[in-house]
Amino acid sequence: MDKTNLLKQIKVITLYTGTYGKRKCTCSCMGCTQENYGRRYKDYQGSMNQIKTIIKKLPNLEEVYILGNPDISVDTEFCNLAAKEFIKANKKVMFSTSGYNGINIVKKITKDIEAKDIKYISYSIDTINDKKLQILKGRKDIKISQIDEAIQFCIKNNITVKIQPTLWDINKEDYKEIIEHYSNLGIKWYTFHAGSFEALTNKRINLSHISPTKWREIVKDIEQIASKNNLKVKIPKIFLDTIEYKKYKEQIKLNCINGGEEIQIWMQEDGLKATFCPILAEVNSKYIFDLETEEINFIHNNRNLCSVCGKCLDEKVRNMSINKVGEYFKTKNEILYNVCRYYSVKRKYG
Repeated sequence: MDKTNLLKQIKVITLYTGTYGKRKCTCSCMGCTQENYGRRYKDYQGSMNQIKTIIKKLPNLEEVYILGNPDISVDTEFCNLAAKEFIKANKKVMFSTSGYNGINIVKKITKDIEAKDIKYISYSIDTINDKKLQILKGRKDIKISQIDEAIQFCIKNNITVKIQPTLWDINKEDYKEIIEHYSNLGIKWYTFHAGSFEALTNKRINLSHISPTKWREIVKDIEQIASKNNLKVKIPKIFLDTIEYKKYKEQIKLNCINGGEEIQIWMQEDGLKATFCPILAEVNSKYIFDLETEEINFIHNNRNLCSVCGKCLDEKVRNMSINKVGEYFKTKNEILYNVCRYYSVKRKYG
C-alpha cells in the first residue's frame, strides 16, 4: 500500500492543538502522559491554516477528537474555531477535557456549534471524591460539583457525554461510585483506562499500579454492572488467562503502525506530525511522519505486527511494568498473559 492510499483511508484523528504538554495544561495530573512530550517541544499554538491543511490532506476524514493543548481548557477559543472549520467540511467533532473551569469551558467550546455536529464530550473523571480528585488532577480548586454543572449543561443541550476514568491503586474502587453517580444523571457511556505507562512525578502519594489479579476483578465487575444497567463500556483487558490468550491470538487484528483508519496529529511549529501508533511513536520517532510532506516510511506486510511485537513495551510504556507482550507469569492461582493495552472490552449491553 502506498502512502497516498494510507492517507485516503484515514477516517478519525486525535488532535493536539499545541505542543507544551503538561507545562501548558490547566491541570497537573499525577500520571500525566504529556510530561515527556512537553519537554521535547517548545511552546507552540496551532493555526487555522494547519487545520485547513489537515482537511485537505485527509479527504475521507469523518471525525476529529480534539484534545486541545493538551486540554481544551488551555486554548478553548482556538479549539472552538478549529471545530467549526472541521464541521464546515462535514466532519463530526469530539472534545476531551478534565472538566476544569466547569461550565465556562463547555459554553465556550460549544459556542455556535449545533449538538448534532458533536459526537460527544469526554470528561476525564477519576473519582467523585473532591479531595482525591484534587490530588489526581493537581488542582486544589477543582470540584465535582463544578464538573457536574458542565455535564448537566451538555445533557440539557442534547450533547452526548462520555465519562473517562483512569484507575490507579489510590482510586481502584471508585469506579463503582463513578458509574452510579453519572448513571443517575442519565449517562450511559464509560471508557476506562489503566494507570499504566504514565510518568509518575510525585512519590508522596500512593499512585501505584493495580495488581494483575485485582485488575481482572475490576474488569469482570464493570462488565457485570454494564450488563445489568445497559451501559456502553470500554476497558482494557491487559491480563488474560490461558483460554482468553488463545482466543486473543486467533482474533486480534491490530494494525496501528501499518496504516489503519485512525491517526494522532500534533500541531507543531515545524509542521503537522502524525502517527498511527502513539505509544510506539513515544519509543521510536521513525513511527512519526510529516503529514504535509507525506513522508511515511514504515509500511509493513504483516498486518498484525502490533498485536504481539512488544516493540512499544519499554520501561516507559509497559502495561504494568511487569512483562513484555505475550510473556506470561504465575499468580497464586493461575497463569496470566500480558497483552496490548489497546485490546479492550468494548460492548453495548441490552
